[in-house]
Amino acid sequence: MFPRTPPRSAPRVPPRVPPPVPRRVPPRALALIALLGSCFAATQALRQPAIAGDGPVNIGIDIGKPGQNAIPIGLPYPKGGAPQAQDFWNVVKRDLELTGFFTVLDPNVSLEPADAGVEPGQFDFAAWRPSGASALAKTVTTANGSNLDTQVWIYDVNGATKLDAKSFSAGSTSTRALAHRVANAILFAVTGRKGFFDTRFAFSGRFGENKEIYLCDADGYGRRSITKNGSINLNPRWSPTGSAIAYTGYAAGNPDLYVADLGKGQIRRVAAKAGINTGGAFAPGGATLALTQTVGSDSEIFTIDAASGAAIGRLTASPGIDVSPSWSPDGSKIAFVSERSGGPQIYVMNKDGSGAHRVSFQGPNNTSPAWSPLGDRIAFVGRDGNFDIFTVKTDGTGVVRVTQGQGDNEDPSWSPDGDYIAFSSTRSGAGHIWIASADGDFQAQITSGGGGYSNPSWSPHLSW
Repeated sequence: MFPRTPPRSAPRVPPRVPPPVPRRVPPRALALIALLGSCFAATQALRQPAIAGDGPVNIGIDIGKPGQNAIPIGLPYPKGGAPQAQDFWNVVKRDLELTGFFTVLDPNVSLEPADAGVEPGQFDFAAWRPSGASALAKTVTTANGSNLDTQVWIYDVNGATKLDAKSFSAGSTSTRALAHRVANAILFAVTGRKGFFDTRFAFSGRFGENKEIYLCDADGYGRRSITKNGSINLNPRWSPTGSAIAYTGYAAGNPDLYVADLGKGQIRRVAAKAGINTGGAFAPGGATLALTQTVGSDSEIFTIDAASGAAIGRLTASPGIDVSPSWSPDGSKIAFVSERSGGPQIYVMNKDGSGAHRVSFQGPNNTSPAWSPLGDRIAFVGRDGNFDIFTVKTDGTGVVRVTQGQGDNEDPSWSPDGDYIAFSSTRSGAGHIWIASADGDFQAQITSGGGGYSNPSWSPHLSW
């Protein structure tokens, strides 16, 4: 049995030959060019002229881990009178809470007068101390023609010290993107940690009759489709640069591997052998894909050229299935699932297939490995009643249980800095994307509304 820890799902191993999905081959036209064009335009509109002053410093604030000793932070409503100010404030507040590092105080608890300013000397720190605030982030949002300009001033309340100050500008329709930038700045100034609100999730979603590949922002908003082929599309995985997504699709009636080039708005099929072509995972350099393909009645792991689909090599040749490759951050090793010991377990092998050894030992069913970008741990899904998320050191020791007793929790994917794990969970009834700190102490639901979210893949930090 797994070690039991206070509460906080291994997807079933894919069948050796998935049931066919007979469909006509639909047109492969996508709306990606328009989508990416708008993303690029919004990015170009975002700019960050620095406010003259000190760089970030950290003094006087006790920084713990997400979900432990959350920092009380004052976040007064923005000055400046921009019509988007309330929406902007709502996004910043939720972003800070989603990190697990902050408790955002009610702005009305402050004793400062309404005309208090945002810069040093324009307000009194004593007005915030009775509220228990340890940190303070004051903002100004101003409509400037077609742009929204924002300043954020970040303070240590007890030390009466400015930690940092930044200014940002965005198109007036990019309020959420601007708020994400501000939230990242606050997090870094107070904790020294890089925020994740410049990332996105790719996922498989059912919001109609079929499952398509979608993107959403790191806070769960801004959902938009990558595929629109009227078929079944699964298991998206980001390229290291965030410019492409590999996924398995049934558009041609067989589970084939595709790569969506997000910059060009194009999709190409890179693996289409009879049987399955699934679990495509980019190597750290982005030039190679590891995937699972059918060999007779078995499933084995291969590598192919990510651009052309040309075969590079076969990595496994054992009885029982070998599936779900996940690269180590240095590209030297691959974690995967194998039945060679009887039931599905997590193994690690060298990138050429040599030296395979088992690293999961608790319980009969462990799947879906995801290698931490820090290189020290592998997340996976184990079945102990329900499906739950665990992590293990790369030598097979030090198992940590991340979820327990809260529906089925599957499809782990690490944040780019290794602080959090995203996963799909049914704990709220339908499938949604959740995140947890790496130790499971902090957990938060990212998506909302109708269900249908599965296979989340967390992007690298993005510039668009």
